Amino acid sequence: MSFCVDLVSEDSFYENITLGITKVLESDSRISNVAIERRQPCDRVAISNWEQRHSAILPEDLRNFYASSDGFELTWHYKYSADEVLPVGSIRINALNDLCLTPALKELLDFSLTRQNTGSRPVLNTKSKVFELDNCRNIGKVCLIYTGGSWSIWLATREGTWGWLAHSITHYFRMALVHLGLPGWQAAFANLPLIPWAEQLFLLLAPHLLEKAETEHNAISATSETGLNHIDPNIFKTSVRHHKNNTRSSNQ
Repeated sequence: MSFCVDLVSEDSFYENITLGITKVLESDSRISNVAIERRQPCDRVAISNWEQRHSAILPEDLRNFYASSDGFELTWHYKYSADEVLPVGSIRINALNDLCLTPALKELLDFSLTRQNTGSRPVLNTKSKVFELDNCRNIGKVCLIYTGGSWSIWLATREGTWGWLAHSITHYFRMALVHLGLPGWQAAFANLPLIPWAEQLFLLLAPHLLEKAETEHNAISATSETGLNHIDPNIFKTSVRHHKNNTRSSNQ
C-alpha cells in the first residue's frame, strides 16, 4: 500500500495508514467502541524546533508522520461478559511535544542499567538520546533511541529487561496494526513474558500471533519485509489533509 497522494479526506487518510484495521476489529462481536483520535498535522516549524531542542534529526518517515498527524491513538473495548465491557486495545504514538525523556522513563532507564541479564539491549552512551514513543501501560515503555546518527525502537520493561522492536516508525506501526493493539503485543514480539491477563486475550482473539511471534521476530531481523503485512515506506508521506482544504475553501 502506498500513501502518496497530495489531497485526501481525513477518512481516507486514516483508512490508508491503518490498512482498514477498524473493520477487522468491528467484525468481532466481542469488540466494541473502536475509535481513532483525529489529530491535526504538525507544521514544519514545530518539527524543526523539536530537532533543534533535542539536537537530533528525526528519521524521514517519522518527520513525515508528524507532518501528517501529531501523534496517533486507536483504542477499542472488549466485552468480557454481558455487563462488563472494558478498554483493552491501544495503538499509540505520542504527540511531538510528548516525544521526550520523561521522568518516569529516566527512572526506568536508570533501573534497567543496574540489572544483570543476558538478553539483548541497546548500546547506550553519554551521546545517546532516548525518547518515550508510547507508555506501554503495565509493561514498561516503548523507547525511540538515537545513537550516533542511527535510530531504533525498543521496549524497556518494568523488570529492567529490553526487547528490540524495530528500526523505523513505519516498521513499528505496521507491527502494531498486525498485532491489533493487543495489550503487551510488544513483549510478545520481543519474546518477553506476557502478563497473564494479556496472554489470555491473545489466546482468545489472536492465538496465531503468539505462535508466530518468535518466527516473525527472527525473520524481521533478517528482512523487514518478511512475516508482516507490507506497508510502503511512503505511508506517512506529507499530505494536505481534508481539514486544511476546508480551511482554504472557507477563506476564498
